Amino acid sequence: MNKFESHNELNKVILVSDIHENWQALKQIVNLPEYGQSAYTLIFLGDYTDANGSNTHEPIKVINFVMDQVKHHGALAIHGNHDDMLYGTAIGDSQKFFNWGHNGMLETQARLGLTANDINIELTKTELLEKYADYIDFLDAMPYGIEDQHRLFVHAGIDWQQSDYHETAVDDLIWIREPYFFSETAKASLYDPSERSVVDSIWHVNTTDKVIVAGHTPTYFLSANGKNPIVAMKHNPDDWIRYDIDGGSHSADMEAALNVLILDKDGHEIRRTRLIA
Repeated sequence: MNKFESHNELNKVILVSDIHENWQALKQIVNLPEYGQSAYTLIFLGDYTDANGSNTHEPIKVINFVMDQVKHHGALAIHGNHDDMLYGTAIGDSQKFFNWGHNGMLETQARLGLTANDINIELTKTELLEKYADYIDFLDAMPYGIEDQHRLFVHAGIDWQQSDYHETAVDDLIWIREPYFFSETAKASLYDPSERSVVDSIWHVNTTDKVIVAGHTPTYFLSANGKNPIVAMKHNPDDWIRYDIDGGSHSADMEAALNVLILDKDGHEIRRTRLIA
């Protein structure tokens, strides 16, 4: 699979991330006025399975919908960290299997009709390949980032320490948090946003000359807003804007929602909305 894919023919885009089995919200995306219009491409930014919270979890419907949109309706999709753990298990990566065991695997196995098991990778690998071969092939062909001249879409973020962001390690593309968001990562903490001082909340400068959209981190941790609204970040007025659009569907107990961000070809925001289960 490619780490990044270039799609310079893209026009306007509809972006959604961190679905986490939330079919009741996701299925509403077809009701957006932009959906199905030739000028718009639907792009999924990863994390299709694994969920906590009280929302209804329907991973098979989510998986089938995402695959159908990509294969038959021109949509694009990238890996998230949860997809990477499932895929890694299916190809025999024991580290990713055991990591998945700490990130919702047993519950997901049950919802996928697999044997609940966090010890024997060969059992889960065999069952995934037997029951979900098409999905594993789909993940195998999926990149970790999508970009064009003015926009960059990744699951979690990029590594600013790399002189070329294309050199960002795969693990960072799907897992990175504080070093991507903040200029003062030694002081800033995601886990107490209401207490974080102003100086610790200074956003890192965007050195890519592109608008960046990512998910992975529920926006509550950046905004202290429990409804997880889309967060826009700029180091200063002249900086290229970055967005975090993770609506908290993975663990939402009060409002299981998906954020949707719609951008034009140059990366300017057209509008944003929320799909609520």
